[in-house]
Amino acid sequence: MSLLPFKGLVGPDGTHGALFFARLMELLPDHVYFKDLEGRFLCITRAQAEFFGLKTPEDAVGKTDFDFFPYEIARQKDFDEREIIRTGIGFFGKEERSDRQGRELWTYTTKLPLISETGEVIGTFGISRDVTETKFAREALEAQHRLLHTLIDILPCRIFVKDHSGCFTITNQAFRRSVGVDSPAEVLGRRRAELVSDSRDARVAADDLQVIESGVSILNREDLDVSPSGEKQWMLLSKVPLIDRDGRVQGIVGMSADITAQKQAEERAIRAQRDLESSTRLMESEIAMAREMQQELMTASVQAVRERLDRSAALKPEIAFAYEPCAHLAGDFFQAVNLSPTQFGLLVCDVMGHGVKAALVTTLLRGLLAEVTARTIHPSQVIAALNDRLCGLLDRPSFPRFVTALYATIDLKAGMITVANAAHPWPLLQRSGSSAGPLVTAECGPGLGLIPATVYEAVECPLVGGDRLLFYTDGLKEEQNWAGDEFGPERLAQALDQLSSRDLQGTLGEILSQIRAFSGSASSGDDLCAILLGL
Repeated sequence: MSLLPFKGLVGPDGTHGALFFARLMELLPDHVYFKDLEGRFLCITRAQAEFFGLKTPEDAVGKTDFDFFPYEIARQKDFDEREIIRTGIGFFGKEERSDRQGRELWTYTTKLPLISETGEVIGTFGISRDVTETKFAREALEAQHRLLHTLIDILPCRIFVKDHSGCFTITNQAFRRSVGVDSPAEVLGRRRAELVSDSRDARVAADDLQVIESGVSILNREDLDVSPSGEKQWMLLSKVPLIDRDGRVQGIVGMSADITAQKQAEERAIRAQRDLESSTRLMESEIAMAREMQQELMTASVQAVRERLDRSAALKPEIAFAYEPCAHLAGDFFQAVNLSPTQFGLLVCDVMGHGVKAALVTTLLRGLLAEVTARTIHPSQVIAALNDRLCGLLDRPSFPRFVTALYATIDLKAGMITVANAAHPWPLLQRSGSSAGPLVTAECGPGLGLIPATVYEAVECPLVGGDRLLFYTDGLKEEQNWAGDEFGPERLAQALDQLSSRDLQGTLGEILSQIRAFSGSASSGDDLCAILLGL
């Protein structure tokens, strides 16, 4: 290191001060330099030499900032130093931007004129400390502060921070609007009582004191306030202690939100719920009555047939039925029809869907059946007539789009059953000495209401004493177990065979029990309707 500018330095004990200076320049962690009037380095610390990428500080002697820094940075440094030389006035603690291998660096710099023994300015000297991490940390902190202020300003709730004495230190726009102030500066350092005065003053002061003294938060408390004009206002309030790094309470952070609209909506919702519950109870009562009426109509039709039948006929029928809707009202139903003392009809239907719409269609079908059977009794004609009447009605979007139906006439004198089928499961026939199976294997016609003017074919099958016929809707065969397997007509037939010695009603009850056991559920996913005819 060149010590030429410092040869005259002498220590208090007579030693050369230049030696001490050299030692200092070797060990200082800061960047220290001395320059002549042309900005050429006279000497630098080893720390600065390492920053420049030099092997020794002496390698910097005679060079300038333009040898080590990008041009714009070097030009600014040169300008500052020439001003110091010209004016004889330096500066303290200035942040300067540097660059090292393309990486932005910042230093905290002091630069002063270098004065000779005769009082002349012979150059400049300075000391710089790397504050890059500190500056970036400060900028990051400032960015976080700006983000925080932006976030709390856009929040619709009122946010505030108070110091230990109750003076506001931070507020957001919503809070300032609530006290009629625009600028944060108008609120800073002031207490609430200096901004507004109302009936809440004492309660606010008591809350603040409680939080500060106990350190216990107030969270989501609903307060009802009444304005001087008598207007009710609901507020949701939270206050938490602001704790310093030593664990001491130094203030309060608070939030309040106007929840008046929400409370009013809750009150309206409660009133609406009460009204709905009342309407629902009434509707459920009416639906329950309609369901009872559905069951009563089926029961009454069977009873009417029983009462009119001629008991001297060759075949003496017994009729049992089971009916379990999966909803309040069902789309499955059956209707027995008196035709003569030795002949009766049986309609079994499955209307797509459940509930009121499906139930309305079942009512419509009952009315149409009474009208049609007054003119004709042949099953193919009955089914065709029902189909033609339904095609126009079911074309409306509000009605279910699909109905399966089966109509059979049972002639007790001739011992014959005649059946017309519109996409419905064929009944199962159990004959003494034989296994139960479908009555016939013929193809079905299309469902009712789909194709106008459809011609339905009827099939005939002889009946003998001891025969049992199971009419049913698809809910019985389509019930599924946990693996997705259906109960199916084969299991129905097997159950009918196993229960051949049971009475009719007991047989139906046991079949439904087996279906529930198969599905593993106490309730069915579809309506269950079955009629067991014994001869």
